[in-house]
Amino acid sequence: MTDLTQPGAEPQKPGSRRLKYALIASLALNLLILGTVAGAMYTFGKHPPPRPGHMRGEDFGLMGLSREFPEDRRKEFRKQLRDDRAQLKPMMEEIRVARRGAADKLGAQPFDRAALEAAIATVAEKERAFRQAAVSLFLGHAEQLTPDERQKLADWWRKKSEPPKPRALKKDKAKDAKAEGAGDE
Repeated sequence: MTDLTQPGAEPQKPGSRRLKYALIASLALNLLILGTVAGAMYTFGKHPPPRPGHMRGEDFGLMGLSREFPEDRRKEFRKQLRDDRAQLKPMMEEIRVARRGAADKLGAQPFDRAALEAAIATVAEKERAFRQAAVSLFLGHAEQLTPDERQKLADWWRKKSEPPKPRALKKDKAKDAKAEGAGDE
């Protein structure tokens, strides 16, 4: 019988195969974690988390519109918007308290449907009152806008109300456009 091992090479130990698979699995896990962190870092600036205490939507796009105002008007207008937020803040806290109360009713033992229904109705009423106050403040600001500014804000509203375009379709259209361009030659 001939020995096929090379001179100086040691035979493989039985545990080395397991170690090899463990190292491969560890490498795969590390790459997965690295990819997740890199992806989160890449998209972080694109979709920043809302600031604590910041109420989205109560300015109806006025803060963004004010970027186009002259400096002196922008400062005064933004001060008015901050004052509006301060006025709405207690109402938001009332909504949070009502939501926590509803959550408590939901988790209570024994379950009381009527109590939960009443708590949800309270949340809805607080949200309705908040929305009504926010709309009232917005209407006051809308009266102060020039016709051109109102039109810009209306255009922004229209754009925001359009359904988002699926990303996959954008990629497919780009591929289709490339294929059509290549086929024309």
